[in-house]
Amino acid sequence: MSDIARVVGAIALAGCLIGLSGCDWWPPALQQQIGELDAKVKAAEAEKSAVLKKMADVSQAAEDCRVKSDQMAKAQADLNARVDQLQAALADAQAKLKSKGKAVRSKNKR
Repeated sequence: MSDIARVVGAIALAGCLIGLSGCDWWPPALQQQIGELDAKVKAAEAEKSAVLKKMADVSQAAEDCRVKSDQMAKAQADLNARVDQLQAALADAQAKLKSKGKAVRSKNKR
């Protein structure tokens, strides 16, 4: 019988707590404090949402910058390779020109 009494008591206590939690019979000063705290919570949630949005925007901007940086590094490497090719071609052309100049001079000396 004591187990049944405990179960009935627990159900009655839970019912009272549930009933009291939804009541607006609190004193006016306490209701005002509850309202102020509720407003502060809502303001904090709005501020948190704004900060999270700004964080997402900054993260996206950082990712965009990283992608641009990678593209610029690749373009720089391509340009360096092209400069090396052009310098090699210029050296070859100068060597050919020099050898032709010597060949022409040696024919004129005869």
